[in-house]
Amino acid sequence: MSALRVLGAVLISGAALAGLGASPAHAQAPTYEIRKGDTLFGVARKNLHAGVTRNQMIVAIYRANQSAFAGGDINRLEVGTVLGIPARDEVARIASAEADRELRELLAVKPAAAAAPLAAIKPAPAEKLPARPATAATLAAEGAAKRYREGLGMERRGDHRGALAAFLEAGEAGYGLAQRRLGQIYDKGNSVVQRDYQASLKWYQKAREQGVEIDKPLPRMGAP
Repeated sequence: MSALRVLGAVLISGAALAGLGASPAHAQAPTYEIRKGDTLFGVARKNLHAGVTRNQMIVAIYRANQSAFAGGDINRLEVGTVLGIPARDEVARIASAEADRELRELLAVKPAAAAAPLAAIKPAPAEKLPARPATAATLAAEGAAKRYREGLGMERRGDHRGALAAFLEAGEAGYGLAQRRLGQIYDKGNSVVQRDYQASLKWYQKAREQGVEIDKPLPRMGAP
């Protein structure tokens, strides 16, 4: 083989190796930044992969971001926290029955003293919330009504944490009665959440938009 051919072969091999070394890195895993009013249930719903259950998604997000939940309390999420969103394959590896059981255990965790409810407010400039996508998946009306009734039952039994979770699911699905109940809960606070007039006003307004009558004037809710 002539010297020119040998040199050409070396150059081609070097270019191929350089091309391999310059291949792009794996795409960065998706994330979600917590905003005021966000819950783990809502984050899971917004990022739900096809072919997995909501509970599988909730548990997968929790496992991937345990340090974001103080004391293991899934209702404690601070505004500004960035959660990593697991890939579909990672979520699917969690058996549906296992996810259901683990979620029940997480909901049974007692809140720490003076715990900040849901997405607590950090001292930071107010930010404008983006509009929710019109195509976001929601529970069927029948399912939302069922969760609302389950929440009322748990509330009567003194299970305020389970009731809050049920009302949040139904409220986020657009069920007006659940939205009104959330407004009432945040208006006064209970053993799970502190009084939050802004959150109360938000849920009352949502209920009003669904045609549900509110028994107190909304403007009063802005008072300190």
